[in-house]
Amino acid sequence: MAMKNITSKTLRVAALLTPIIIIALFLLFPVVSVLISGFQDLSGFANIFSNKLYFQIFAFTIGQALLSTLLTLLIGIPIGYIFGKYNFRGKKIFLTLFTIPFILPSVLVGMGFLVIFGSEGLFNVPLLSILLAHAFYNIPLVVHYFSAYYQNFDRNLVDAAKTLGSNSFTTMMRIYLPIFLQPILTAALLTFNFSFLSFGIIQLLGAGKIATIETLIFADYYNIGNNQAIALAILQLLVTIAYILIYLLLMRTNVGKEKAMTTEVQPREQLNLKKFFKKFSGYLLGGAFLFGLLLELAPMISILVYAFLEPYTNSFTFSNFVGIFSLEKIGLVGASIPKTILNSLLFALGGSLIATLFAIITVVALGKQRRAKKSVSVEMITYIPLAISSVTLSIGILQTFVGLDLFANHPWLFIVISHGLIGFPFVTRALLNGLNTIDPEIEETARTLGAKWFYKFRKIYLPLLLPSFVAGLALAFGLSLGEFTIASFFARNYTDSGLATLTVALYLLRNNRHLGYPRAIGAILLLLSYVSFFLIELLGGREKTSSSRRVITK
Repeated sequence: MAMKNITSKTLRVAALLTPIIIIALFLLFPVVSVLISGFQDLSGFANIFSNKLYFQIFAFTIGQALLSTLLTLLIGIPIGYIFGKYNFRGKKIFLTLFTIPFILPSVLVGMGFLVIFGSEGLFNVPLLSILLAHAFYNIPLVVHYFSAYYQNFDRNLVDAAKTLGSNSFTTMMRIYLPIFLQPILTAALLTFNFSFLSFGIIQLLGAGKIATIETLIFADYYNIGNNQAIALAILQLLVTIAYILIYLLLMRTNVGKEKAMTTEVQPREQLNLKKFFKKFSGYLLGGAFLFGLLLELAPMISILVYAFLEPYTNSFTFSNFVGIFSLEKIGLVGASIPKTILNSLLFALGGSLIATLFAIITVVALGKQRRAKKSVSVEMITYIPLAISSVTLSIGILQTFVGLDLFANHPWLFIVISHGLIGFPFVTRALLNGLNTIDPEIEETARTLGAKWFYKFRKIYLPLLLPSFVAGLALAFGLSLGEFTIASFFARNYTDSGLATLTVALYLLRNNRHLGYPRAIGAILLLLSYVSFFLIELLGGREKTSSSRRVITK
């Protein structure tokens, strides 16, 4: 027995070391090189702390991220509630429409919002356009986490509260809020993080009047020098680590408070519109749903419409598509458009598979420890990719790997691994949230009856974690498909290797005022995003989650 325990612990440690080594080599090592170079010359820090402009930009960056998070939660929670509680016609289509925007590249979304609001922004206030664009990106996160959590919520608690005379406010504060605190905080953290590290949206919609820490790092790196940019990157990294650590500590205090969760998908109510709109809350929920739907659809529709318009006369044409497919190689891009499509799909597939593999290894080694409140430091590892901006990572890669033969001969490998690290936190978080909803009594029953690990995996974990697994995989694939900063860095440094993706092609052509081509590329990228999500949903839909309340037998 002692030998068996030692072997089990050894395998668990070895499993955890695999993603740790990859993260350390391809993520931490480049960033540490940035840290070292930053502390070798402290003049960058001196300039920052002596200039009030940097304090103002730090305050603005945090403030716009908080406003973006609040707006996203106000719109996303009611929508997630509707998806989690009700069944209605066209639900899968609507859910897909509310999911895809999260993975669209910033250059594509920025182009859509520029078409709608113009270069000066909504009501001539660029900040409003930026807040809406951040909400556009992050509403899918809130909808995903809240609706998935609500599926496993035991609604008998609400019925019991009503029977005992509890009013709506008391039910909200005593039942809903404590139970749904975790998915809300998770979605809020991710929303804040993406808004805090936003780059493409600020660049495109800021109208040259708005700067955040991320855009300032980029500008200082090319205009002032390494010291200033690296010092800013270090301070930004410290801030992101701080709020992620605070989140983990808050989550640690809430471990074990999910007694109201069940391990089976609860039946949803059929939506009755007459009954739904009898209450004022129905109008609020319906209004949030319609506003969110309009917000998510408007940029996409504008991209599709403008893809078939001639840039200067706005007349209907197919010339935008004919042009990009008639060229064997586009000089600015370094590859043909079919080649960029293939690159985008292969990088996304490889990145999502790596993210999934790392997530499964981490969850298997971490799951039981997390329930025992012993893994805040270990779980922090899964959030490291979120704490590091793509601009900072690109600077680190530039300083560390460019001279290596492996980097020069196989640059695509670094793209795939980097994309895998981007998706790793999302697949891990989705699986851990799913794992928390599995009743420990089921595992104990299986163990008492002598069930082998493969049987428990096939009969318990696989069916119950499949929805979380598919959701995480979809997000990882979509994020990789829409990633821009890292792909652009590699494509620009290896122009002859044909590594450009669709996002890189769109940006390069748009930046050089080829108006028709990027519109067509945007429509193709949008179509691929939709197709990939529909395929993943169909594959996941073939599996049905069976009830875990049944007796487990060998």
